[in-house]
Amino acid sequence: MEGYTATGSAYVVVPDEIVGISSEEWLLRKRGFRRSARHIQITETLLTLGNGYLNLRGGLEERPPGHSSGLYISGIYDKCEADVEEMVRCPLWTDLTLWSEGEAFCLSGCSRVEHEQVLDMKKGILHRTTTYRHASGRILTLETLRMVMMHNVHLGCMLVTITPRNFSGSLRVFSGLDGEVCNRGFFEGEMLKHLQLEKIERGRHFMYLEMKTREQGIRIAEAASWRLVSSPMHQLKWEPRIYGERFTSEITIDVRKGESYSFEKLAVVTTSREVPEKEMMKDSICRLRSFVKRGVRAEIEEHVGAWEKLWKQADVVVEGDWEAQRAIRFNIYQLLINSPRTPTGIGAKFLSSEGYMGHVFWDTEIFILPFYIYNFPESARQMLLYRYNTLPGARKNARNMGYRGAKYAWESATTGEDVTPRFASKLERTIRFIYTGREEDHIVSDVIFGLERYFRVTGDEAFLFDYGLEMIFLTARFWASRVVDAGDRYEIRCVIGPDEFHEHVDNNAYTNYLVKWHLNLAVMLFRYIGKTHPDLLDNLAVRLELTGEEVDSWLEVSRGLKLSRDRESGLIEQFDGYFDLRDYELSRFDRSGHPVLPRGVTYRNIQSTQLIKQADVLMLLLLFPHAFSQKEIIANFTYYEKRTVHKSSLSHCIHAMMGIRAKKRLRAYSFFMKTALFDLDNLHKNTDLGIHAAAVGGTWQAVIYGFGGLSIKSDRLALNPWLPKKWRSLSFSVHWRSRAVDVTVFHNRVAVLIHSDEEENIPLSLYRKMYMVTTNMKTELPYCAS
Repeated sequence: MEGYTATGSAYVVVPDEIVGISSEEWLLRKRGFRRSARHIQITETLLTLGNGYLNLRGGLEERPPGHSSGLYISGIYDKCEADVEEMVRCPLWTDLTLWSEGEAFCLSGCSRVEHEQVLDMKKGILHRTTTYRHASGRILTLETLRMVMMHNVHLGCMLVTITPRNFSGSLRVFSGLDGEVCNRGFFEGEMLKHLQLEKIERGRHFMYLEMKTREQGIRIAEAASWRLVSSPMHQLKWEPRIYGERFTSEITIDVRKGESYSFEKLAVVTTSREVPEKEMMKDSICRLRSFVKRGVRAEIEEHVGAWEKLWKQADVVVEGDWEAQRAIRFNIYQLLINSPRTPTGIGAKFLSSEGYMGHVFWDTEIFILPFYIYNFPESARQMLLYRYNTLPGARKNARNMGYRGAKYAWESATTGEDVTPRFASKLERTIRFIYTGREEDHIVSDVIFGLERYFRVTGDEAFLFDYGLEMIFLTARFWASRVVDAGDRYEIRCVIGPDEFHEHVDNNAYTNYLVKWHLNLAVMLFRYIGKTHPDLLDNLAVRLELTGEEVDSWLEVSRGLKLSRDRESGLIEQFDGYFDLRDYELSRFDRSGHPVLPRGVTYRNIQSTQLIKQADVLMLLLLFPHAFSQKEIIANFTYYEKRTVHKSSLSHCIHAMMGIRAKKRLRAYSFFMKTALFDLDNLHKNTDLGIHAAAVGGTWQAVIYGFGGLSIKSDRLALNPWLPKKWRSLSFSVHWRSRAVDVTVFHNRVAVLIHSDEEENIPLSLYRKMYMVTTNMKTELPYCAS
């Protein structure tokens, strides 16, 4: 559709080169309409719009029965009626209903001639075209176009065109601001109310709604204008209506058969975190007036321009595999619309729903953060600042459990205090206590791993000195108090590793190895900073009451931590006693390719077997690619892959990358496509509850680290690529130490162009062979993947 915008008493068309639909490889189309709530909500999830400040689910404007439309603002949490603090569903501004002679046009109540929603991922615009056939015989076409602005995160717009096909008469058009929103509760049908009305105002050309979170008192302001713009001289009747916590603006017009009528809704969203409470209404109305005066065309042009810049950096191009290309772009799109603008964490469902209550897990640092480190380092910095700002909560977590230092929460929200729910519905469809908040302590070192990776790629010393050292030392102190001195070695007992089927285990290999690395890193940095920046270290040591003797004890613990690693076979035991459990290999799969549990094994007794939920030991080998031999990689992939049930969205991407390294390449490509299509194909039948953020980040990693073979070794770039047979080439760009690096991988050569402000020779390793690459010159290097 073409968009309309008012300018004074006239209207102008937003041309197709701005809002027109992009080419097919950039589109996600959803045709037809199914009335089941699950199908409606899956579509809402997949068609989510966002800009890093807020996300808007892709729900239908008339909000049919079973919908779960929602708007979520980054960092807005509240507890109130909930068991723990959770992300708040915020007021909506995208509602639209059409009535003719007392009859509503809605997909749930009308037969449809056609219906399609199209997400243009290149421009961040959601298009909709629906032709309704009402029971009365009236036929009407509705076209909408909506977006939340990428260049100005507080703005959004919706352009609407209505065409009566076979009737003339009075048409009532409703749109407003809806504060009657609730979060989904734990039990079916349970609704939790986090917002209370503070102010609702109306004017001829604006509507205003202000809500406040009931526990924390954060205010959310929304202002909007809603008007007919295609025919300003047309006779219309305007009537404002307020129903409790909902404002509705009603426009009644006399329509003629075959003529089109266009409307424009401009919206502003702010919170009291950015605007003082007393100034919120004035500020919102001023922003709205400026939006209207400038015109939506100018804002959309800047929005599209901002998206163009993002894709110029982040796009990954695969030649020869259309399905993979589309899936990769869908996942990158999700990462782009959730790029943090402030020091906030990224939840396990992004901002696509209140799934997992919007809590921040280890998914953030291990699966999601790498994309931002290599593409948008400032966003990565904001994510790590969130962890620094929640250090007081992490210190409280440690104290509450009787330990020293800082323990990052398994599930984190506003303060960093652990907000893991007390119970949940498990796979066996029973209510069970959750132990992850008390036992899945690897999160502590996962955060530090993300921090170290950020510094290694960006070289951001300021962050390390101002924030990172304190994070590293306090978490190292936690581990030194958490370990158990077993005489001839140190152990970490009663933990849960990445494989959550096995609880209360001792010496999980992933956890122990990560802690060994973490403590060694802390010691190394303490000694290095002591030599290079002694004043900085002295000040920090005084503030943290940190002594050289304490740091020396960390090195002793690091060297003595148990790791069951069989040098002869290459196998690493996942935890103490794992190899003594009942052994099964998965050999049967359902129609969707999911492993089927062996006879006699259920999710009630699976803990007594060697079957695991997701990658665990393989996760360890992935994070430290240069610390393990090829023999160990092959041995462990061969063993654990046959015993992994993949009941987590975090699993397939790890197996894709490790499959490439273990030279199980056909399996690797299969695992990659599963993770790339995880939400698009609703692989785990729960996409209605939100996007799986870890699978999204894992898709990018599988392409760049797996097929592209990118890694950093001893502060130099290393490439070990391998392409699937039908991929003719793979192209991507990354940032490394203030340089932009363009890489194109072919089946027998790699083209590299390193952009730099000065000419220099940069070392690069390609399949363990060293090359010197001159900056600002495209270099092609031959290779042969063994």
